[in-house]
Amino acid sequence: MSTVITTKLLIVPLLGSTMLLGVLEGQTQEQKRPSRRSLQDSVEQNLAKDIEYEDGTRQLFLLGDDAVSPLIKFLSDPDKEKRASAAKALAYIGNRQGMRALRNAVKSERDREAKAMMSLYLAGGLVGTTSESDLSFLRSSVETARFADDGDESALPGLSAALTLGMMGRNDSLALLRPLANDDNIQEIRKAVRWIESKSAPHTKDPTSRSEEELVKTVVLDRTFFAEEEREDTSVTELTFNPKRNKALVSLEIYQAPKSARGYDLVLAKKSGEWRVVGIWFAWIA
Repeated sequence: MSTVITTKLLIVPLLGSTMLLGVLEGQTQEQKRPSRRSLQDSVEQNLAKDIEYEDGTRQLFLLGDDAVSPLIKFLSDPDKEKRASAAKALAYIGNRQGMRALRNAVKSERDREAKAMMSLYLAGGLVGTTSESDLSFLRSSVETARFADDGDESALPGLSAALTLGMMGRNDSLALLRPLANDDNIQEIRKAVRWIESKSAPHTKDPTSRSEEELVKTVVLDRTFFAEEEREDTSVTELTFNPKRNKALVSLEIYQAPKSARGYDLVLAKKSGEWRVVGIWFAWIA
C-alpha cells in the first residue's frame, strides 16, 4: 500500500506501523464563524490541513451542512488525497445529500487506495442506517477483508465496517464478528461481541438539568462497547458541536501506557431528545 495517502490520513498505524500523534487536550469546541474567504476556499484550505495531519475535518464539521456542496465537488478532484479527505469530512458531517454523494463516489472510484479510504469513511458513517443496501455493503466489507495481510487495502474498510456493525448491536452480526474477536489488532471487536451478547438493560433518560456536553460524554463512555474492560483507561479528549448543536464529534482515547494507546472518533446525533452514536472511526494507535 502506498504510504503517501495512508500516512497522511492517519491509517498506517492500523496496519502495524507505530505512530502516535499528539493527543489534543480535553476541550469542547463551539461553532466558529467562517473566515472571509469564500466557502469553497475555506473548504479547500481545511482539506489541505487534514492531509497535512492537522485537524481540518473538525473545522469542516464546524461548518456543518454549509460545507457539503463544496465537499461533494472534491469527491471528483484529480488529487486522490483530496477525494479521500472530502469523503472523510462528508462522513463525519453525515448530511443526507453528502452521504448519498459519497455512496456514489465509492461505487465509481477506480483508484484502489482512494476507494479503500473512501469506503472506510463511508462504512464508519453508517451506524444509524436501516438501508438493506448499506447493511449489505457493511457485511461485504467485513467478509472480503484480508485482516492478516498488512498490505491489503481491504483491511481498512473491513475494520471500519466491523466497528460499525458492533456499534449497531445487531444480533445478526454476531456470526460475522465472532471470528474476528480474538485478533489483538482489533480488540474492540471482542468487546463489541460481548456487548451485543450481554444485551444490557435499556437506560433511563438523563435528567434535563445535565449539560449537553455531559450527556454526550456519558453516552460515549458508559453506553458503548468502549466501556468493556477498559473504562478506567478511556477518556474523551475533544468534543465539538456542529452549528445546529444536534450533532457532536468526539475524540476518544484509550490510554494504558505510552506504547499502548489508541484513539477513535465518534459522531453522535440528538434524536427524540437523546444522543445516539451514528458514526465511528479508528483514528490512531501507539
